[in-house]
Amino acid sequence: MGSFVKYNWLSVLWAIFICYMCLVPSKTLPKVEINNIDKAVHFTFYFVLVVLMYWGWKKQDAFQGLYSNTFIKVFIIACFYGISIEVMQGVFTADRHFELLDEAANASGAAAGGLFAVKIVKRTLVLL
Repeated sequence: MGSFVKYNWLSVLWAIFICYMCLVPSKTLPKVEINNIDKAVHFTFYFVLVVLMYWGWKKQDAFQGLYSNTFIKVFIIACFYGISIEVMQGVFTADRHFELLDEAANASGAAAGGLFAVKIVKRTLVLL
């Protein structure tokens, strides 16, 4: 269990950061005048989340079941996490709501992060 925590604490912190940033009132965030910047942010949040999860799951040695189909598992978890946050926005915030396009950006970022991880993280596991 120790190696799981050792290699996955960063992905947990990143997930908490995503939750905070998506649930904080939007009026407290800086205004940026770039079209669809929020979609790019969603994409980036989930790209990084999946890369961190993939790396942590492949690096740990506590749970052997995480080694198989890792891309699919972390992708599904990231997508469900994104849906959960979108639902929480509608339930727990006054100025945010569920957006299907946000979830599409989340899933796209998760997929791209997974593909990046499969290609790049596999090569760097030995180095780290």
